[in-house]
Amino acid sequence: MATTTAPAPLSRSGSVLRPVILHGLLFILLMVVATGLAALLTAVFHGFDAQQVSTEHLAMAWAFSLVGIPLAWLLWRSIRKRLAHPTAFDSAIWSLQASAAYLATLAASSCAALAVLSGLVAPSIQGAWQPTLGTALGWGAVCAWQHHQIVAARTAPRQFAHLAAAVGNYFSMVLVALSLVATLKAALEILVRPDNTLAGPTGMRHLLVAVIWLAGATGLWFWHWKLRRVQKMSDPFNDILLIALGLAAPALALLLSGAKLFSWAWPQAWTAQERAGLFLAGGPELLAIVVAAAVIWIYHQLQLRSGLRSTSIVNAARLVLGGIGLAVLATGLGMVVNALFAAIAASVTVEYSAGLLGHGLGLLILGAAVWVAYFKPFKPSPADSRSVYLVLFFGASSVVALISLLVLGYRIFEYYLGSETRLDSLLDTVRAPLGWLVATAAVAGYHFVLWRADKQSKAEASGVSAVAHSSVTRRAVIIVGPAASEPMAAQLVARPELSVTWVASAGPALDDRAEVSVLARIEEYLDCESGPLLAIANDDGTVQFTDLA
Repeated sequence: MATTTAPAPLSRSGSVLRPVILHGLLFILLMVVATGLAALLTAVFHGFDAQQVSTEHLAMAWAFSLVGIPLAWLLWRSIRKRLAHPTAFDSAIWSLQASAAYLATLAASSCAALAVLSGLVAPSIQGAWQPTLGTALGWGAVCAWQHHQIVAARTAPRQFAHLAAAVGNYFSMVLVALSLVATLKAALEILVRPDNTLAGPTGMRHLLVAVIWLAGATGLWFWHWKLRRVQKMSDPFNDILLIALGLAAPALALLLSGAKLFSWAWPQAWTAQERAGLFLAGGPELLAIVVAAAVIWIYHQLQLRSGLRSTSIVNAARLVLGGIGLAVLATGLGMVVNALFAAIAASVTVEYSAGLLGHGLGLLILGAAVWVAYFKPFKPSPADSRSVYLVLFFGASSVVALISLLVLGYRIFEYYLGSETRLDSLLDTVRAPLGWLVATAAVAGYHFVLWRADKQSKAEASGVSAVAHSSVTRRAVIIVGPAASEPMAAQLVARPELSVTWVASAGPALDDRAEVSVLARIEEYLDCESGPLLAIANDDGTVQFTDLA
């Protein structure tokens, strides 16, 4: 008996490990094949010139190609047989492996292809074209094969079916955002420094290169978003990527860049020349980030409100954006407190405290605007929709407050136990952790109060619903008796768990003794039975009972 049951755990573990190992080996072989094809094509484009292609490079190219391709094909044939009737675990592993290989090959081939195209405009910047073109074609071939297997009816993943399209779409979106930043930055630099850019060797070339990358990335994103219908896909992973990369990341970039610009515009002890120098040095890049982030953020916000996503996803995105605004707000509050303490400290310059105050105010104002717009603190909200949000923020802010308190205590003891020749004051030593402590304690306290209020309102609502539920499910009691004797049922009507209905019958009223007898018999029966009932009162004080369904 023991020998027949012992291998069961081993067989289960083997059925789990085997697809993991097979798909892991296939992923590695696909990367080897792509590398080998890229190296081999590079050697072909160089004409196998010994001065351009070393012996080691050529040996690696042949080995990776001639060994990797047959092994990958044999392994894929074995995996494809299992995919004919896959288990849920096999299909999930295949989807993860296919998506990872698709993302890696798509990123390498698309970036290399765009580099080749931009090299036509600025060859001196891009360098030799042979390795770049070889990478684009070699990795592109593996990417095309991987995409064909993903969309084929026989081998398409059944678990996480839209994962590959989703990761390709959001990689393309990130590439669009970065290319848009580069394009806007180059254009703004031309506007603010036309004498140095138009006559220079690289000004317009940088702009043309950025435009080529933007056009290519936009085409790649359009292919995923529209043609592969990622726009209409609604699954948990795609929704998470939409919220994280389409909304949260550009919102955070916009807030941080906008706060930096605000700190430069904030009135400080700078001359007009110094302020202009700051804007010329870093202003184009920050403005480009603000504009690009606003475009990505607004577009995906409109997509979220187009009706293609469920209400729960819309609420989750609203809370995430409100949380980002609150985090930026708290950071700005901590910097403002730090700047106020720095203004009091004697060892800190006025320029430093003014710059810190301007940056903190920028974060505070922009973060507060986003938090109010999305979290809506002055508008009543259902307790269930934000309970997790409140708990998470209360916990996170409490942890940061605790760390700030520990750092504060450490700084205080370090100050008094340290050397007496130190030049800074106690306030200057503790102002940074003190600012963090004030900000995070305020955030933690606010969320704790709001969580308690929501918990109390939820308890009251559940109590009201319980009372309403009990009123609906009260026990039905139907009494048939003379109409003149109906007042005797007043004691039963007063009981909250009963729903008493009096049905008048013909005949004279019951005498006092009969009424007492009927009432006692009904109460005795109610104590013994639990269901609804029909009670027929007789003239002699007896009662006939019938249980109702």
